[in-house]
Amino acid sequence: MRVLQLLFAVIFVLLLQGAPARGLSDTQQCRSSRGHCRRLCFHMERWEGSCSNGRLRCCR
Repeated sequence: MRVLQLLFAVIFVLLLQGAPARGLSDTQQCRSSRGHCRRLCFHMERWEGSCSNGRLRCCR
């Protein structure tokens, strides 16, 4: 039983480590393409993608 608990804890920690890396990657891609992360794009900007793991829009 202890082995299963330890295995579950290791898998849980590995999943948590992967989550922030995915959230930063789309934000970094937006900024490297000269975009800005916002909730809504202004009228002269285009919506190019997402930021913050899909919570914001990448506007250019």
